[in-house]
Amino acid sequence: MKRIVVAIALLLFAASSLWSQQEGYAGYSPLFSPKLKSELPDVVRETSGLFFHNGRLWTHNDSGGKPILYGLDTTTFEVVQQITLVNAKNKDWEDVCTDGERVYVGDFGNNKGKRKNLRIYVFPLSAIPDTGNVSIAVDSIRFSFADQTEFKHEKQKHDYDCESIFATDDFLYLFSKGWATGTTRLYRLSKNPGTQVAEVVNGFDSQGLITGADFDRESKTLVLVGYVKDIWLPFLYLIYDFDDAGEKLSHHRFELHNYLGAQTEGICFYDKGKCFLSSETSPTAVSRVFTIDFRKRIAKDFEKAR
Repeated sequence: MKRIVVAIALLLFAASSLWSQQEGYAGYSPLFSPKLKSELPDVVRETSGLFFHNGRLWTHNDSGGKPILYGLDTTTFEVVQQITLVNAKNKDWEDVCTDGERVYVGDFGNNKGKRKNLRIYVFPLSAIPDTGNVSIAVDSIRFSFADQTEFKHEKQKHDYDCESIFATDDFLYLFSKGWATGTTRLYRLSKNPGTQVAEVVNGFDSQGLITGADFDRESKTLVLVGYVKDIWLPFLYLIYDFDDAGEKLSHHRFELHNYLGAQTEGICFYDKGKCFLSSETSPTAVSRVFTIDFRKRIAKDFEKAR
């Protein structure tokens, strides 16, 4: 068994090297490595989204998990608090975010491309107590994609999956997960519960699957996480000066070769220029949590822009 695992890892590494050296491959950057903090408890082995609040890292499981947000101690990374969402189901929770006032849980995973019950659960951030478990009633945003007209069963062969959400002061944004093309589209929604249509405002060639996002409102810096399918190469994007026009998507890409094989899923800011990153259990790795310090990179890029 160990020989098989090693063989798979070597094949993955070789494939990623070939991918990185392809002529015309845009966005390649040298090795950039987060710091491994801990393996994650088995109860959150399918961690899919992250947000930071009250000194705790909050996460959830994806498809088929319980409608629960788990609060993790940021030293031991053990579960110390649980929030159950009342009248909510975890059809396929893929990401979570906060705007400082409310929490938004994205139940919009759509691997097969045919879902018509996409939704985002909403509740006040202030409803989370300092300690102890609690159940919280939620509102819902039900939505559809403005540009999706067909709902055929095409598992992982379409561009209408979604695994990322972030909030600005005025809007919610989603990045699509482009199984078919490896590109991503940026959609915008209002924060109001009810039924909406997510409008396309932008997009770019992500050269892989976007699986998580977060936005630092103070610096207007957007961070994305994902991986290149088939070779399981994790990557990150930094996008600067993002505003609600959605026009500025100039980006810097980092590839995480040290963590080849990790299924990177969740990311969130927890301090200025610092992020937590999580990966769920995959065929080649257990679920883990990392930290990344972007402060020098952000300062360097802003200096170049002057």
